[in-house]
Amino acid sequence: MFLPRNIHVVISLIITASIPSQQLFGVPVSRTSPAAATFARKLITPEHADAIYRRLVETHWTAKTGLFRSFPDSADLKLSQQASTYEQAAMGLLAIHFGDRERADQLFRFFKNAWAAGPERQGVTHGMRGLANFYNADFGTPGIEGTIHSGPNAWAGLFAATLANRNKDAEALRFALDIEYWLANTVPHENGGIAMAAHNDPYGAAWSRIFSTENNLSYYAFLTELLRNPRLEKNARAAITTERDHVEHWLLDVAYDTRQGRMLRGINPGGPDRMAALDTVTWLISAIGPRRLAARGIDAERLMEEAAKKFEVTVGDQQGVDPTDQNEADRTYADLRMHPEQINRPEGDRHRVIWYEGLGQYILAWSQLAEYAAKTGHPGQAAIDMEKAEKLTREFDHAALGEAHDLSAYPYATPGKFFRYGWGAPKESGKGPAVSLIAGIWRCYAGLGIDPIAGRSIASIARVPVSLPQNIHLAERGPGILYGNSEDMTAEAWKALNTEKWDQAILQAQATIDEWSPQALYLQKKKREEVGHLVEYSGASDSKVIFKYWALNDVAAAYFILGRAQDQKGNYAQALRAFQQVVTHYPLAQIWDPNGWFWSPVEAITNDYVLRDRAHYGAVHPPVFAQGSMVGKSF
Repeated sequence: MFLPRNIHVVISLIITASIPSQQLFGVPVSRTSPAAATFARKLITPEHADAIYRRLVETHWTAKTGLFRSFPDSADLKLSQQASTYEQAAMGLLAIHFGDRERADQLFRFFKNAWAAGPERQGVTHGMRGLANFYNADFGTPGIEGTIHSGPNAWAGLFAATLANRNKDAEALRFALDIEYWLANTVPHENGGIAMAAHNDPYGAAWSRIFSTENNLSYYAFLTELLRNPRLEKNARAAITTERDHVEHWLLDVAYDTRQGRMLRGINPGGPDRMAALDTVTWLISAIGPRRLAARGIDAERLMEEAAKKFEVTVGDQQGVDPTDQNEADRTYADLRMHPEQINRPEGDRHRVIWYEGLGQYILAWSQLAEYAAKTGHPGQAAIDMEKAEKLTREFDHAALGEAHDLSAYPYATPGKFFRYGWGAPKESGKGPAVSLIAGIWRCYAGLGIDPIAGRSIASIARVPVSLPQNIHLAERGPGILYGNSEDMTAEAWKALNTEKWDQAILQAQATIDEWSPQALYLQKKKREEVGHLVEYSGASDSKVIFKYWALNDVAAAYFILGRAQDQKGNYAQALRAFQQVVTHYPLAQIWDPNGWFWSPVEAITNDYVLRDRAHYGAVHPPVFAQGSMVGKSF
């Protein structure tokens, strides 16, 4: 169990052998393999591990919500507030290892509350269960990616299941089982695999028909951790075991390409996705394990040797791993070369990038192989694998940021985009590359020998005691603009307006407009084609139709708030421009009033400003009025 925070906690890693029933966080384990212990390498010092953990808390943690910012010093203010759900779960697992009860419990409470509140949220995810991919660390609302994907939810489940096993926590177990039941029974399955989401994206992404290898490996790890709990009821254990068997079948009989001896990135409606991705290899070795893979005729050592050829790169004077291979690097660079407004792969270094989160995963995979080689009577191969892991760890530390002598901060990646469609290195801070939460976490994992996907320690990495940092000094942060989904951003603007914080209302409304106007314009066009007029509200069924055009309503509201705030400040020309945007571009918007009805911002602008103050707003001319489509209607 966790110790009080006022005690200097020192916890040693438990070194375990590689069998499925072993535990990382305090549940009985089998003895360390003597062969593995003889060549175990030290990949981090206690002082280094403690410095990284202290930096993760002091730089990334938000006491108000309990969330950790993914890139707190990025010059992209929107991104600097975001907390990736997967990264919160990964941080929660590390907090458990450090005995940090305060932060592990706060993360668990946030997940549990967000899970319960999710279906009640208005907007595009109304009625949907599941955690969003991102949350706003400052405000606790869904973040820039409100999509509900299987993988991040599986990681939240993995964290809850580990907390349940570590603390014999019945509440954490119930929550983990809730997530598992939802994933198993709500998210579509095919050939045993789980889709990326229960629902498709409103803009056309067929998430419910896309099957990601990475997401299925995360799910497999979660199910494995649940099955370690001795308090599972018999029926639940049987159902979870069957589910894990089905996922394993998908991973090894569908996602594994036996002809080429490689992992597919996934399956989509167009067929197999053969794009090379490093984490499909490293996470496979962690989740299934070299022994189990060998029993299925898959040589994990060969998989990693092929991965070394495809993914190991040199960028400048640094060595590391690219998330994909040369072919995708070249295609990404070529496809985006004509779009200078987008981040792209670098022109030099063969268009390659180094991914530091992935480097930590890669180090653990080599360490797993070393452990397995030693246990199966191949000490020479074990030494080779661990020498590689040790060298890569030194390369990881060469990338440490800033002037800190303690090597406590790391970047997410060298500059560049990973895939044609996907993430890349975040916008840099004023001092250089943005510090990354997940890179620091995986440096700790690799150094301490913690494999969160395997759910145990790796015997080939020497155990190192760690301590819970004392006298935490949190980084100062001023009041900011909320960045998240359009509903929450608009609600924050309303809050500022209603409390007469005109400047804050203007900033928040403008941020909402900047973020969501492309979607709003798309939905205005769509509503005109599908409906052609305002929807008369008479009950819940009508509200679903209106909320279907969520960004349209929210951006129109943001412009309305902007106009009202500028009017209050006496900036009539700016207010007129804001009102004109509504009546020209968003005339079909309808805004929900908490008292129980919808209203038209065009009518409000006309009645409250144009007709009452023609001197300032007489130039606002709603073209739809000429058609008589809104006059005299009450909504």
